[in-house]
Amino acid sequence: MAAHPTAARRISSRARDSSFMKPAVFVGCVAFGSSASPSIAAAHVKWFVNCNVSDDPLPLYAVFTTTFFMFLMTFLIVFLLACIAERTAIGAILSEALDRCTAPLRSRANELLRAVTAIFFAVLWARGGVILTPELTASSTSLATIQLLIPIYLFTRATLPAAGAGIIALYGYGVADYGLFHMLDYPVFLGIGIYFILSVSQNPKLVALRFHLLRWTVAISLLWPAMEKFLYPSWVAAIAIVHPELTLGFPVATTVTAAGIVEFGLSFALFWTPLVRRLAALALIVLLTSATLDFGKPDAIGHSVIVAILLVIFADPRGKPLRCHPTFAPLVSSAALLATILFYSGGHALYYGSKSPALMPLMSGMALLAFAICVQGLPQVWFGSEGRQRWLAGQ
Repeated sequence: MAAHPTAARRISSRARDSSFMKPAVFVGCVAFGSSASPSIAAAHVKWFVNCNVSDDPLPLYAVFTTTFFMFLMTFLIVFLLACIAERTAIGAILSEALDRCTAPLRSRANELLRAVTAIFFAVLWARGGVILTPELTASSTSLATIQLLIPIYLFTRATLPAAGAGIIALYGYGVADYGLFHMLDYPVFLGIGIYFILSVSQNPKLVALRFHLLRWTVAISLLWPAMEKFLYPSWVAAIAIVHPELTLGFPVATTVTAAGIVEFGLSFALFWTPLVRRLAALALIVLLTSATLDFGKPDAIGHSVIVAILLVIFADPRGKPLRCHPTFAPLVSSAALLATILFYSGGHALYYGSKSPALMPLMSGMALLAFAICVQGLPQVWFGSEGRQRWLAGQ
């Protein structure tokens, strides 16, 4: 069971009392690759703590604390600087270096995804009693058969659509058994399923779309659970209490808030420009692999497909940095964070409660999302297509 709401309120109260320096120093430690604390950001909480998703989340006033906004400001500054650096000569040199180093991986992306996915489902079948992730339990001969057939179908190109359909069928079973809201943690399986279905297409646009779907779904699969660290801090606190070394000596509340910001920031960066998202993918790979040192085989198995997809994203140079001006970075990312929190809170109320409490956060989330989209479109409105290109190019 999740910790008592009183404990969560106690955690939130301590977060309000944290000074500015402690959050700033902590984020600095995480940013420069500390070896312990990333595990909290990378570990999937529901795999290691008994969580009741239907429990009421923290009220929003308890989420938006001083500590939360201090960490958010730190992230926005780092994100803005990364976006600016991408457009400099140093960014161009780094991008070219990454292109050269990842060329062998890029040419073998399909084989990597097929191999890792095949091993993943073979391990799940051998373990028995689970589907897709360690926390989704199910004992069924038909489900076990699907999980056994998926690795077999991944061996040949002609049967890849059947493997993809099997993965989507397992996701559908998860929705039927655990509910849609719970399965919003795992849209990456829809992405990988569609990827294999489209693998036999002769349409170049559909083939290219596969990689975008992978990137979008893995980003959502990491971004959405990050909200739990804000709305269900007691879940993560239970892990931090068992593994006190992960907090680096900082208060548990500060650690949980920082982990949520780090996880959101890196996940959101996967939607952004080429160099930013490639570096974010590399950081996530480091975090996810380092988490296995603390959480063991279940974490390694559960995240194997995600790590493989992140490797493909890291190797993918497609896109242009001019599509998103650095000025947009703080506005769009902060709006996206607040919108996601509101969507999570409102969606939870709508799914497990009633429509009335869900209306305000959902409408507010939609307004913030619309704001982010409008900000992206302002140069086109103000300057027209040619002026927009000059503005994006900084001319």
